[in-house]
Amino acid sequence: MEYTFTNAPVDLETLPDYQQLTYTSVSKKRLYKVWAVLAIFFVLIAVGLYFLREATDVPMLIPGLTTGALVVFTLLFLYQFMLQKKIGYALREHDIAYKRGFLFEKITVIPFNRIQHISTSAGALDKIFKIANLNIFTAGGAGSDINIPGLPPELAARLKDKVANHLTEADE
Repeated sequence: MEYTFTNAPVDLETLPDYQQLTYTSVSKKRLYKVWAVLAIFFVLIAVGLYFLREATDVPMLIPGLTTGALVVFTLLFLYQFMLQKKIGYALREHDIAYKRGFLFEKITVIPFNRIQHISTSAGALDKIFKIANLNIFTAGGAGSDINIPGLPPELAARLKDKVANHLTEADE
């Protein structure tokens, strides 16, 4: 059997533009979960500052640390608010795309034929806020290549099934 290698050039104008995708936003419950975690840390730091106030006589230490903590947590809350608007995913015929990042935007596009495994997960706070994460793995990585947080559990399961069906169709 004779095999002839071909490697035809690709017309760049015919490639789909991933930047023109319409991304579906994740649930606002993701933002509320992150804010809850930040609030817990803020309370812990406030308690620590209270006990530090009782243990130290350094003037202006507690007001300075309190002001610094307030500024940091305010910036973290605002950052998460802005980030929430920038997280999204798009499911196409042959791939899935995930966009995230407020200061530095990152877009990951994974063709279905490169996906090795797909799963859903939900931690304790995720269960409280009734959200789940969709994790998509490709070969060679230690962790998931795409982790879409803040999806309603039913939607995460449907997306998992949809991608898994694409995987089985590709195997046939």
